[in-house]
Amino acid sequence: MTLPALSQWNAFMLETLLAKGMTEEKLLLHVENHDAEALNSFDQTFDYSDLIEATTEDPSLIKSAIESGYQVKFMSTFGIKRLLLLKYGIEDGADYTMGEARFDGLHLSEAQLHEFGAMLSPNWKLFSEKKQDNYGVTIVHATEVN
Repeated sequence: MTLPALSQWNAFMLETLLAKGMTEEKLLLHVENHDAEALNSFDQTFDYSDLIEATTEDPSLIKSAIESGYQVKFMSTFGIKRLLLLKYGIEDGADYTMGEARFDGLHLSEAQLHEFGAMLSPNWKLFSEKKQDNYGVTIVHATEVN
């Protein structure tokens, strides 16, 4: 199954709302109703009219992303760092080390590994090794992989 491709910006908006406690059902309802006001009153981190505009341009894109997951079209180093924090509460310096073009020492559950691996844009490569109760993960920029 091909996942819908979202911009990093739209991924940030979705994950911020979910991280702050909005349910997927409520998020779908507001998106389907084009209700940016409800999203903006729930959280002021972004102007969620951008998310509503993306929904207007392609009605099934955001809905599918919420229901089934998504892949980010292009992810920056900052984007990976922010999505790891929003989705899993994993922080740079405490839960992994970050270099210029890599992330080392991540520990993800099997579900997290599959979910984040699917989200990761093609400009990054994910390497994992099974540990006792999780996976040790390294993410490397594609230009750094031989």
